[in-house]
Amino acid sequence: MKRFLYITIAVLGLVSCSKDLTEFYDRADQIEAANNAQTQTNKELEAANAALKQEALRLQARLDSFANAYKDLPQATALVAMAFSAAENPSLTEDLDCTISSNGTIECWLPQLSGSKELIPRFSFLGTEVTINDQKATSGSSKYDFSTPVKLTVKGVDKTVEYMVYVYTYTGLPIMYIDTEGAAPIKSKTVYLNAHMRLVEDAVTRSPGEVTEADLQIKGRGNSTWGQPKKPYRLKFNEKIRFFGEHKDKSWVLLANYSDKSMIRNDLALTMGKRSNLDWTPGGHFVELILNGQYDGTYMLCEKIKIDNNRVAVGDDGFLIEVDERAERDSGCVFTYAPHINYSIEIKEPEDVSFGDENYNYITNFLKMADDALFSENFTDPNEGWQKYMDIDSFVDWYIIHEISKNEDSMFHFSTYMNLQRGGKLKMGPIWDFDIAFGNVKESGTTAMLPQGFMLEWSLWYQRLMQDPAFLSRLRHRFTYFYNHKEDFLTYINNDAQYLKYAAQENQKRWGTFYHYTYKQYDIWGSYQNEVQNLKEWLNTRMEWMRRAYGI
Repeated sequence: MKRFLYITIAVLGLVSCSKDLTEFYDRADQIEAANNAQTQTNKELEAANAALKQEALRLQARLDSFANAYKDLPQATALVAMAFSAAENPSLTEDLDCTISSNGTIECWLPQLSGSKELIPRFSFLGTEVTINDQKATSGSSKYDFSTPVKLTVKGVDKTVEYMVYVYTYTGLPIMYIDTEGAAPIKSKTVYLNAHMRLVEDAVTRSPGEVTEADLQIKGRGNSTWGQPKKPYRLKFNEKIRFFGEHKDKSWVLLANYSDKSMIRNDLALTMGKRSNLDWTPGGHFVELILNGQYDGTYMLCEKIKIDNNRVAVGDDGFLIEVDERAERDSGCVFTYAPHINYSIEIKEPEDVSFGDENYNYITNFLKMADDALFSENFTDPNEGWQKYMDIDSFVDWYIIHEISKNEDSMFHFSTYMNLQRGGKLKMGPIWDFDIAFGNVKESGTTAMLPQGFMLEWSLWYQRLMQDPAFLSRLRHRFTYFYNHKEDFLTYINNDAQYLKYAAQENQKRWGTFYHYTYKQYDIWGSYQNEVQNLKEWLNTRMEWMRRAYGI
């Protein structure tokens, strides 16, 4: 019996040991597998690092080959080549070659958004040494901040050569980051959302490398444009803020330019306005918008039209009005009429105006007196006719800009702004809303897409003004001024197109409009270059037709 018990205990012990040994061997196998995997990973990392080092060496060898090509030049002093290696700059996804121009400019474009421009350059040169921002530099070893233009100097035996290095972010435009509270989507034109803004200026903008941050509220804006996929926005900052040298203010807007595939028409019109006799024209500047972390396209950051000493300067008791046929259907609008203006006129400011109050009666009565004088028998009398109430300079230049552009939106229908200072004359302006101007519209019952024919003759006020020889004389004189600047306007288009060439590509990737119809577009021209060329040809043809029509 005892022998059986001992045998049983021994068997149980062996079974238990066998189980423990099995678990031990399993664990040992797992450890060995993990070690093997780590060894393989280490080998792969070593191989990757070796490859990166080899790539950096190949890049330097390529740079040096450029220098060798010039080694026999006597006493040569020059930067031969410059590049940024992805092996030495983790923020880069590929090697970047710089372009060295004969005017001493070195340019490089980063292929993606980057929060930092601290980069290590590689370069080859002919001379004794290179300095960057007056500090001795060694190729492939030192990191520099390229968020602002950087001075690079090559020193030789008997001379030095200076260069300016520009490293452009993404498209070369300033980047505006707006993050709403809780990343809430902007769905309303009436309800503001709290947000934070960060604007990073690029190497070629007014304050290169400058970062501006501020808290704000943001909402949608626009009428037909709000219904498009790319939305425009109204910005109201908590404190007054300055952008790109414009006057400080809390109120700004972001124009989407969705219907204008060139993205130039609004900017072109505004530059015409700044050359005109109009008292004030909004400033506009191109930016890239990153909304809640997502690239949302190229926008124009513009001053909002409002009464202010630095904008529409009509005093605290002046008026800003807009002909807008939608006003009478908007319960929140206070509007009035003039006998020979076919649509309602919204009283934009003073903001506290109400139907029948003193401000309302003043502007309504003034518009009626101006209208009565314009359509009176002695309307051409400079003292008792229309000029007693209406400013000839602003009415002439406003007309010319809108007639050159054939701007259907501002045909005393929408977006037709006027302003009045108490005790003064009614003035036209500011100008606004040109995304479907300059031939960029297709609609039944209009010839706005054609560079021939007059547009604003449909306005009863301008029909009457055209019957006054004094108005016609001033009109011809001022059109001659604009016509003499035609080449400046065409050059301005070229410069905008050059500035926007990379932005247009990225905006196209985001919205895909080039080969598709957009709101009211006259025709599909395809590439960005074709869109720009069409705009230039249309403008040139238009101004030549007007010159002949005015007998100039």
